Amino acid sequence: MRTYHRQENGVFCIMLNLISINIIIIDSIKCACYDSRMFALNLHVNSLLYILDYKYMRDILPDLIKKIPYTLYLGSVAFIIAFGLAIVLSLLLKSKIKPLVHLTKIYISFFRSTPYIMQLFILYFGLPQAFPAFLIINAEMALIISIAMNSAAFIAEIIRGSLLSVEQGQIEAGLACGLSKYHIATRIVIPQAAVSAIPSLGNSYINMIKSTSVGFTIGVVEMLSQAKIGSTITFNFLEAYLVVGLLYWIIVVAINKLQALLESHVGEYLIK
Repeated sequence: MRTYHRQENGVFCIMLNLISINIIIIDSIKCACYDSRMFALNLHVNSLLYILDYKYMRDILPDLIKKIPYTLYLGSVAFIIAFGLAIVLSLLLKSKIKPLVHLTKIYISFFRSTPYIMQLFILYFGLPQAFPAFLIINAEMALIISIAMNSAAFIAEIIRGSLLSVEQGQIEAGLACGLSKYHIATRIVIPQAAVSAIPSLGNSYINMIKSTSVGFTIGVVEMLSQAKIGSTITFNFLEAYLVVGLLYWIIVVAINKLQALLESHVGEYLIK
């Protein structure tokens, strides 16, 4: 009987302790919610009173403008490599060797389906750990190669789609006129495919320019990295990122203008 009463009293004490703990937790949650609401209210009031530091925006602008050529260099080199690799991939897709076709499809599927930043980290951090020979790849090379390998998978599909956009009847007409496959490709297929591919290639180039901003994760100092470095000293994060965003916007608008001119010139050349 004494053992039974002790067990009963022990259970009762445990229940009281649990109830008191729950009360303390609920009170803590209520206090935390109240504090969070007050913090949000104060943050909202401060945000309404926040005024941009235009002097800092003017001061940081020259440093960011100096990084524009380097940013364009990274994106342009990556685009040239990606375009050449995409042509090779497109040719391999039409190969009669089935293992090459399957490997090419796996490559395209992998780089189109996985996050770009993961591919960059595998190349820069992962492969050197498994294969010391990859230690020769510095941060700049890793950024260019990763952007090129990623974009090549998309550009290969652009090239394939633009080639398929040429009507089969035109190719048959060329054969009927006695043209060789080389002349059909250079005079009929490629010119028309180039016109249809220019807008998509322009978008790919723009995306590659913007992808260079991921370089700050591995120590490449381009425009966004420069803005981040400057803002960590003065804590003017909003001003720094607004300026760098405006510069990216101007670059993209300029590229779109050049793309439109290229499309018009190519169209006039084909008409002639």
